[in-house]
Order: sequence, then C-alpha cells, then structure tokens
Amino acid sequence: MAGEHDDAISRLDDLIDTVHVNLICYVVQAYMHFLLGNERMESGDYISAIQLFERARAQTRHHTSRALSVISLISGWMFDDLDITVQQRLCEALYAAGHINEAGESLLNIVNTVDEDVCMTEPIVSWVSDFSQRCLSVCKNSLQKKSLSPFPTPLLREWAKFRLIGSSWRHSLAAARDFTVPRFTIYCVLCDHLETTNRMTDAIECFRKMNNELMAQRHTPDHRAKWAIDFTQRCAEKLERLGDIAAEAQQYDEAITHYSTTLSLNPVTRQEIFTKRSEAYVAKGSWGDAVKDTNQVIKLDPSSPWGHERKHAALHAAGRYDDAISAFETMLLKMSQSPDPTIRERRFQYVNPEQTKAAIRGSIENAIREFPLALINTDSGRLLDKSGQTRSFESQPIFRELISSMTTYIDHARIEREVAAYYRYATFSHKWEDDEPLFEKVIRIVVHDLEESPTHDKLQMFCKIVRDSGFHWAWSDTCCINKAHHFVLQEALVSMFKWYEGSAVTIVLLRGVHCPSKCGDLVRSMWNTRAWTLQEYHASKVVRFYTEDWKPYLNLDVPNHKESPEIISEMEEATGVSARALMALRPGLANIREKLRLASTRQTTRVEDAAYSLLGIFSMSLGIVYGEGDKALGRFLAQLLASSGDTSILAWTGRSGSFNSCLPSKIIAFNQCPTTHIPPPLQRAEMDKVIASLRSSSLNSPSIMRLYDRLQELPVPLFVGQRMKLPCIMFKLGPVSASRSTAGHVFRAQTSLLGVVEMTAEEDLTRFGSLYLVHPWIDFLLDRQPVGSVVETNPAEKPDYRPSTIGELASFPGPSNITSTAPQTRAVGVVAPLGRPLGGQPARFPQGRSSSEKPPSFSDSLQPPSSLSSAEMQRQALQVVARLGQPFGALLFTPDLSNVAAYRRVAAESLITVQVVEEVTSTMLDKLVNSVRTLDVL
Repeated sequence: MAGEHDDAISRLDDLIDTVHVNLICYVVQAYMHFLLGNERMESGDYISAIQLFERARAQTRHHTSRALSVISLISGWMFDDLDITVQQRLCEALYAAGHINEAGESLLNIVNTVDEDVCMTEPIVSWVSDFSQRCLSVCKNSLQKKSLSPFPTPLLREWAKFRLIGSSWRHSLAAARDFTVPRFTIYCVLCDHLETTNRMTDAIECFRKMNNELMAQRHTPDHRAKWAIDFTQRCAEKLERLGDIAAEAQQYDEAITHYSTTLSLNPVTRQEIFTKRSEAYVAKGSWGDAVKDTNQVIKLDPSSPWGHERKHAALHAAGRYDDAISAFETMLLKMSQSPDPTIRERRFQYVNPEQTKAAIRGSIENAIREFPLALINTDSGRLLDKSGQTRSFESQPIFRELISSMTTYIDHARIEREVAAYYRYATFSHKWEDDEPLFEKVIRIVVHDLEESPTHDKLQMFCKIVRDSGFHWAWSDTCCINKAHHFVLQEALVSMFKWYEGSAVTIVLLRGVHCPSKCGDLVRSMWNTRAWTLQEYHASKVVRFYTEDWKPYLNLDVPNHKESPEIISEMEEATGVSARALMALRPGLANIREKLRLASTRQTTRVEDAAYSLLGIFSMSLGIVYGEGDKALGRFLAQLLASSGDTSILAWTGRSGSFNSCLPSKIIAFNQCPTTHIPPPLQRAEMDKVIASLRSSSLNSPSIMRLYDRLQELPVPLFVGQRMKLPCIMFKLGPVSASRSTAGHVFRAQTSLLGVVEMTAEEDLTRFGSLYLVHPWIDFLLDRQPVGSVVETNPAEKPDYRPSTIGELASFPGPSNITSTAPQTRAVGVVAPLGRPLGGQPARFPQGRSSSEKPPSFSDSLQPPSSLSSAEMQRQALQVVARLGQPFGALLFTPDLSNVAAYRRVAAESLITVQVVEEVTSTMLDKLVNSVRTLDVL
C-alpha cells in the first residue's frame, strides 16, 4: 500500500544515512521505488511514476549482494533483471506521459547498456520491437505540433534490428507504414541491417523494392544516390567474398548465385566477376553458361588475352576442343600484340598448339614404325596404310583434347600413353581356306560390306570380336598384305613374328572344332598342324582361342588363354615340349635344333613356306622367292648355319635338297632329337684317366700339338652362294660291299682308322668310285660353342628322359663300326657348354664340370692358343685326342663328278655312327693331321 511503501522507503533512507554502505538497503530501496512506481502508473500519476522509476534506476547499480536471495525468499520479492525491468517501466511511463523523445532515449539506453545475451532474449526482443514501433508511430501525430529531436534515426535502426529478428523485411516494412520517418530512411535502415547480418538476398530484394518505389522519381536527392552507390558497392564486395568462399568449398551453385547477384548490383560491370563465375560454371559442368561469361569478359576488354584464356578453359571442359584451340591461339596472339612488355614476356610460358601437334605426330610415328604396313580399322572397317593410320588418330577427339590440354608444357608421357592405347591392335591366327578375302578386294570395300561367304564371315567376326574387346585395329594375313608387291611381301614375311609379338592379343580360330568343345580338340585341330601358326602362337603374348562358331574354347573365361592350365597341357602334348620350355623359347639363334624339330611337325601348303615361316623364330631375313621349291629351305638353312656356326644343322638323315647336298630337301628331316651325332661329354674322372693313359704312352708330343693346332686353324662353316665350305676330318673308305637285311640294303666298307663301317642309304653306294666319312663336329672336339650361338638364359623343365645308347658306348678305346638306331632323345650336344639344352636334362660338361659351374664364355672358348700356357695347351690337345676316341655320327661324301675339287654329300637313311679303333700312335696322329681339311661341298 502507498502509505506503507512511503514509510518503508523513509526508514531505508535513514538506515542508509546511518550505515552509509549497506548495499542491500540500496537494492531493496530501489525495488520499493519500483513497486511504488507501478502503483503510480496504475493510478495514472505518470509524472510520479517517472520520478520513482528514475530513483529506482539510479539505485539498481548496487544489485550485487548474495543476501538479496535471502530477502527474496523471505518477502517473495523478485530481484532478477531488476535494472532492465525498471528501465522498461521508465520507458512506458515516459511514453504514457507523452514524453516520446525521452522514452526513445531511454529505450536506446537499454539497448546500449544491457548485456547483449539478455537483450536478445525473446521477451526483450519482442518488447523493444513493439515499443520502438509505438514511439515511431506517435511521432507522426506530434510532427505538426513541435519540432522533434533527431532521435528517430537511431531508434529506427534499433527497431529494424529487433524487428528483423523474428520477422521478414516485407512484414517489417508494412509495420512501418505509420512512421513519421521518411520512407527512404526506413528502407535504408532495413537494407543496412540485412547487409550487416549477411542476409544478402533479403538485402538486395529490399533494395530493389526501394528502387522500384522511390528511385524512379525524376529528381533523386544527392544523399539518396550516394547512399545507393555506397550500399551496392558494399553488397557487391561482400557477395564477391561470399562467392569466393563458396567456390573454395566447392559449393558452386551458391558461388554462382553470389556472383550473379554481384553482377546485377554493380553499375560498372567487372570482368573479374564474370571470370570467377565462369570458373564456377566450369566446375559445375555448365559449359554453355561458362562460355557466355568468358565472352562477356572479352567484350569488356577486347585487347586482354585473359578473357580468351578463360574461354579456352570453358570450351575445353565442354569438350569443344576445336573452339578451345582457336581461343587459345587467339590468347597467344593477344599476348604477342600486347603493349605491356610483361604480358609479351609471359607469352613464352605457353606452348604453341603446333608444337603439341608435332609432338603427337612424332609419337604416332614412333608407335607405328614397327607396326604392320596395313591394318583394318575396326570402327570404320577400312584397310588403312601407315598414313591412313596416322590420319585416323588425328580425326579422334583425343587428338584435339591433347592439343587443347597442353598449354604450358608438352606432356610427352601422356601423349605416348594415349597413342599407345589407341594403336593397340589384334592379330588373327587361322588356317587359310579357299576364297579368302585378299588385299586387292578389301582395299576397295569396307570389311563390314563384304558379300556373305564363309571366309568373309570369318574376317567380319574377327573384326567384330576385336572391336568389342576395345581395340581399334586388326590384322589378318589374308587381306593386310599386298602380295602383288614383292617388297611388301618380303617385309611382311620377315616381320610377321614381330607383328604378332607386338599385338595386344591374337585371336585363334579353331576351324573344325565346334561348341561345346572338349579337352583334346586343340591338340587334334588343323590349326595345330600348320607351320605359320607355330610362330603366331609362340610370338603372341596374349592368345584367345575360339571354336568354329566363335565361342571361347572350353568356355575359358580368362583374359589370356595362353596362361590357362588346359591350354598349357594341350600345347605340351601337341609340341612334345614342356610348357616352361616352350615359353622359354626366344627369337634368335638359341636352341636351333629344338626349333627345327618343332617346325618339322608342321605342314605348309606351299613348299617355300617351310622356310619362310621360320624367319621370325630365328630372327632372320631372307629373300622371298615363291616358285623356287625346296631351295628356299636350303637357302634358309645355309644362312642359319653361317650365322650360328652350329653344325648340328648337318645332323639329319633322309634326302638332300636341291640347294646343297649337305642340307635336306624337307624340314621333316629334323623330326628327331639330334644329340646322337656326338657322344656325351666325358666326366672329369674319366677324362683324367684317358689323359693319364695318353701321357704314359710313347706318344710324340709334337704330333699331338700339330693335330690340336690344325683343328684350331680351321675356319667356321660358311656358304658362298650354293657352295659350302665345311671344316672337318676326312676318312677314306675302302671298297663298298652290299647285302640285304630286314631294314633294306646294308653297305659295308673298311677304313684304316675306323675299321668296318655299316651304312644304309637310298642310293647304291657300290657304284661310287670314292667315298669318304667326315667328322664335321669340330666345336665338340675343341669343347667350344659354335660361332654365333646364343646362350639360353631361361631354364627348361626336365621332361621324360631316356639316355641314348650312344652314351652307353665305351669311350676310348672301345668297339667300332656301330650304326646307331637307338631312340634319339637328347638336346643339341654342340651347345653342351650352355648348361641346359631346351627340353632336356642339364648337359654333362666336359672336363668334369658340374651344371652349377659357370661355363666358359664365348670369348674364352675362342681365345687363341697363344694366350694359354704351355701346360694348358697340352692338356687341351690331349682332351681333343680323348674325344676323337669317342663314337660320333659321320657324314658320307663323294667327289662331285662334274667338279673334281668339290664334294657332294650322299644322304643316308640312318645315322652312321663310327669310332676310331686304331691305337693312338704318333703315326696315327699324323694321319689325322693330314685328314683335317676344309671341303668344298656342292
């Protein structure tokens, strides 16, 4: 009650004067003034209420004691937020008394002094928004009575601040319709606050609303125009920053929105914003919009190169590579023509597109240099030569993409990867048939358009499988070789192994094998009998087999059938060579006899192909002459012997060819294991025993050395035209007698060194005037590698092995006059120092070397005797004598009737195995020295 409140306040005043510093009393007194002020407000005594609220406000600064909580509990009074509550009531009292200016100032004091967290609570926000709006609305009614002080603008800002917390700018604008403040000012405070709080979209909308409503007037005051310019500038800068932040966070839609709003605000359009927005469009994938923006950049500054740079980037990202390259070239031109020396200097940091084109073309040239001369493009179906293959890449999008992408440096590694990927090609391995589509037909017509026929369907299906496998190029020996052009045919036959080796995959068609296929079909297939398919399979790194109806053989679902256990097993069975040994075969002059044996199991339609199909396997080149018959095989073997020095090529039985009597007429002559023409090397202990025996005898040392030196002086075998120079040891045969046996005619003859010799031959040997047996295995006697031989570094697996009966024969001395008919199962004996012949057991080294010991190098084996010590030379000479006592396969020769100085080989039907039987004496050694010579063989 009023009287009681007044009395209580009076007593508190006396108490404060007495105690001086009792803070609790101040707060309690303030609260009592507050309660009394509320009573005055309710009674309509606003002036007294104002005074009481002001006294309470002055005393609320002492609201700090913990004891207030005790008083609150006892009296039920609430002291929480007393200061702000007193100020609110003061504002209401001033407003009720009509003191609008003072009410507004008091409101501003609340906003400026009260803690922001408290001020932003929902009740305070709502009250400030409502009270400031009432104050601003009352001003309109008071405007004509007196001049107002300039508070409305600060008050308006606070109104906007609190009003916009819980309301849209449109609702706030509608609520301000009764304000006495000018409409422009209301818009200003709303726009400013929205911009300050980063509500940029609302700020721009509000600004545009203001423009539509107010700025369209004929005369706009200067202060309005200045504010509008300042506001748009601030918004533009902030929007640009927000766009940059969004772009960096990969929020490209938001970035584009900010940049677009910036462009709509700025009266002077900035090319930097167009540039940034184009980059955001590119990152988003909106290529068309990006290009439009780059065009705007160019329009704003036509002389600048940077707009063209951004246009290039946008067009490149859009996949419009031709246009992108054009934009880039324009950029380079602008840089060259720029008046700014810095820009002109920067021009040299970029790559001219012509340089990139030249690099790509150089890479293409390198990539296809060793390719087939003609390939089928599986996309177009056309047969293209090298120039067409080059043009094909240049017509691809990747060609222009590479040029467009390489602006500051040429990425040669990427160019090589892309070129190599594009030019991967597939090869075809199959059995030729009648009416194959040849070069002359396919060069004139698209493969896909060939008329229907089995062979045309075969080619079309091959191309389809290649295309479906992702390859752009295919090669078939039927139509990709211009056989009418001799030099083209020559290059193709010589290079074919290399072409198959360089292919990404070889597709094999097993004609005659139908689906469902079963194990064993590959072994029995016609494909596995053809000569050309041997090198095609051997050369290819990846092979896929298909049945006649173009289903994967055995339904194999592996990328490379060559690695399939089923295929490996069948190829072992078909070739008689272990898979590991077959995989170890390399092009070149290693394992000559094993390769010849493999070739001997294959067939050809044309006689000459027996030789030509082996050129790649032996890495040889040979003139191609179809129509020469078995001379082709002779020329091939002659070159092979001259290149390798491997006289095991002469170890064959059968019929001589027309090229030279030392060479067979058919490749099938090599269908036997060749080691029976020389014995296995003597073991170390056995060799030492023989040498000790020789040293203890009455042998003349000079005789031994003369034989050794004579053998060392012999040249390597060579051919001069069709004439062969053959180094050897000759043994003249005595009169020949004939008899019949179950094997046919058997011929016998006596020699002084070899004893009685038995021979079987197709020709009647009794009609020859003179016959000679020849020992041509000089490399064996000297324990050295043949000239031109290559060490095979890939060990072979150990197949079933049965030692030759030749290896069981007694060494020196021992029985003679033996004709061997035992199974021949060892690999080439002449390469015994290599350690592991293909497909056989480790070779037994001479002089007791184990297979783990390092064999002599080629240079060591051919070092001249003068480089050896006297003791070493003598030991080597004794080893030669020891080896001469071992059985060997002899060749039979007779003087040529038309040329007394020349000889001709007489082909035998079986190997003539002989052995020196005469006791080793100086006289016998002198005979051998006189028998060493180089024959001229026709």
